[in-house]
Order: sequence, then C-alpha cells, then structure tokens
Amino acid sequence: MNESMQSELASADPVAGGEDAKLHALVRELNTGAREASLTTSPARTPWWKRRRAMIPLGIAGVIALTGAAVLVPLGLWVNDTKVDLDAEIPIIYTTDTGVDVSCRFGIYFGDPANRTAADEQLADFVEDHDWTGIGQRIYEQAIANPFVPGPDDDIQGDNQEVRDGFSFHRALDLIWAEIPAELQQAGQSSSGTSDCTGQLR
Repeated sequence: MNESMQSELASADPVAGGEDAKLHALVRELNTGAREASLTTSPARTPWWKRRRAMIPLGIAGVIALTGAAVLVPLGLWVNDTKVDLDAEIPIIYTTDTGVDVSCRFGIYFGDPANRTAADEQLADFVEDHDWTGIGQRIYEQAIANPFVPGPDDDIQGDNQEVRDGFSFHRALDLIWAEIPAELQQAGQSSSGTSDCTGQLR
C-alpha cells in the first residue's frame, strides 16, 4: 500500500486523534466482527434468473415471442423413403387485414430422387431462380376471396374458423404453379412439397 493511501485511510479513521476508550473499543469490535463474517460466510448468490448473463438469452427469447419471429428450422422432405434437398424454398410473406405480419416458407422438390429427369431439373432451376416477391400476399388475398366452406360430404375433425382458414390458404398455394410456364410443365410430372405455414388469415 502506498504512503498516500495510508495517509488517506489514517485521516478517515473515526477515532484518530481521540482518546475516548469506549469509541476505540467499539470500532475494534466492529472491525473484528466484519473480518470474522467475511471469513465464515459466503456472499449470497444471485438467483440464476437475475444474473446478467442469464438475462441476455432470456431477453432474446422474449423478443422472439413478442414479435412472433420464427426461428428458421430447415424444412425437411422425404420422397419415396429418401431424404431430399429441396429444389427451392419459396418465401411466403404477407400482411393480414388485421395488420398481422406473417412470414413462412413453402419448399418444393420435383420428380423421384431415384430417377430425376431433365424436365425435373428444368423445373427445379426455374423455381429456384424465379422472383417470388409478392407471391405470399397474393396467396393470402386468394384465400380470403375464396374461403373454404365444407360440403355435406366433408368430414372435418374439429371444424372451426382456424381450420377453414388453413384449407383456404393451402388451396391458394396453387398460385405458385400459375407462375411456372406451361412449357415446363409436363403430363405425369410429380412434385412434393413441405411448408411451415399455418395458413393464418386473421
């Protein structure tokens, strides 16, 4: 400890320059008690949920939950018992009439992985390179304009507005096919799709 610090500590001594024996004894007792407490007790641990490093990830999770942002998990697809790499992931982005922003994806694969044709590859190239801007809003508007109404022969489990919206939305996904030129589409051609869209319309 340097001299200036020693001097400052000495001047801060509450009993410096005094002759009061009771005051000296009281200060000595407080000093001894504090030293013993520091050696025999451990500082109270802050609960994990209040620690700064725990607050950061919890805060991020809270932001994700509040904004409805999706954590992008890769879309997976199996075709004829073979896991395939998608030919394209089409972004489906739209805003509902109630102001809810929705962002999800539709993944597509053409043909059979055991026997991919040149036509399948052409379709894959087109869909991957195509500008899909605005397709999500158009799908939404198509679904709203043409709501699914179950007929007498439709047996729908748990029929409610949300379920009907889902049917309306997935029917409107046909707009994706309307974007593909007719010359690339051939009779008997197959495709498989997967999506993380729920069909939210409201």
